[in-house]
Amino acid sequence: MGRPPIDSALVGSPLPSRLPPRKSSVRSCYVQAQHDWRVRMPPRPRWWHTLQESRRQACSAIDFYNRPGDKGSYLDFVVHMHLAWQNLLHADFEKQGIDFTYKGKDGRPLKTKDGDTKTWELLRCTEEAYSESDPIRKNIEFFVGIRNKIEHRFQKSLIVATGARAHALVINYEAELTARFGNDHTLSSELRFPVFVQSLTPEGVDEQLELRKKLPAKVKTYITRFEANLTDSVKESERYEYRVLLTPLKGPKSEADLAVTFLRADSLSDEERQDLTNRSRTGTVIVAEKQRDIYLKDALTPSKARAEVAARLPYIFQQYHFTQMWQKHGVRPPTTDPSKERTDVRYCLYNAAHDNYVFTKAYVDRCVSEIDTPEKFRAFFGKDPVETGASHHPRST
Repeated sequence: MGRPPIDSALVGSPLPSRLPPRKSSVRSCYVQAQHDWRVRMPPRPRWWHTLQESRRQACSAIDFYNRPGDKGSYLDFVVHMHLAWQNLLHADFEKQGIDFTYKGKDGRPLKTKDGDTKTWELLRCTEEAYSESDPIRKNIEFFVGIRNKIEHRFQKSLIVATGARAHALVINYEAELTARFGNDHTLSSELRFPVFVQSLTPEGVDEQLELRKKLPAKVKTYITRFEANLTDSVKESERYEYRVLLTPLKGPKSEADLAVTFLRADSLSDEERQDLTNRSRTGTVIVAEKQRDIYLKDALTPSKARAEVAARLPYIFQQYHFTQMWQKHGVRPPTTDPSKERTDVRYCLYNAAHDNYVFTKAYVDRCVSEIDTPEKFRAFFGKDPVETGASHHPRST
């Protein structure tokens, strides 16, 4: 039996170094199996390739941020994070079936000067993905506006003034990356946390203050005007500005110790909180403070959150729909998970007093934005929506 022709795509494919003797049919079957395996592999979806480009841009941004001395470039960090966010949202839109191309009066996609299809820029993407008051959107908008105001000679001053917002830009990206595409795409194993150390000594604090004074007037004006239009809840949100309190660990080291330990404000006594505050003024503690919302007054129970989503849709949205959404988004742990407090605090919080979960207005906005058209609904749930008032058979349990 002769050997079948080998597809050109198999050139270079590994074959066993020692093939069974005499039986040429065995070798033929092996080659055919290799061919069949390659033929049956489905091609990667388009959004997957866009997502890989987004992750690559994020890695480049963090690399520029973490380079020491003059090797670092804050402008390159901002530019690459801009591209990372834009590709991330484009990938999500592609996955959901959302058309993010600009159309002409004839309904056809517009073209760029290079002949490429003109797609939404980052600001337009954030309008689709987030509500007007979402701190994530405001953080992105801040860096879009400051991008063309960065000069290399003033980058140290800029980092002092905006470093906490840069932390939020990266942390928000990682959170959205895993929330929208799953933990398989996380960058946590590839990136170092970009901590900007402002001071180790009292003299270091004075140096940072001097750097702030050197900030160009146009940048100072931009920051002042931008934040004048923000609500207090946005300005105080860690999704807009992520400030961290670091303190040295003393005593025996265990294998579970991390280089950086994050302390929750609600886990400290008044005396411990005051002690940290006092030490931060002497320069023995690094950076400022981390502010974190412990509980939101406008948080909603699952049934109320479901009702708010349903009220903004033209079709039926039941509790099992809502459950599928938070499960897919991963905003809270499964019911059987003992670590109940491990939620995505932007969208969900664990209420220990009542042993239940509550959801934020931001999560209601996110749910609505992802299923507010029949096409989006179908892409998310895999079935057509049922219009309100139409005959509907409840889901069997």
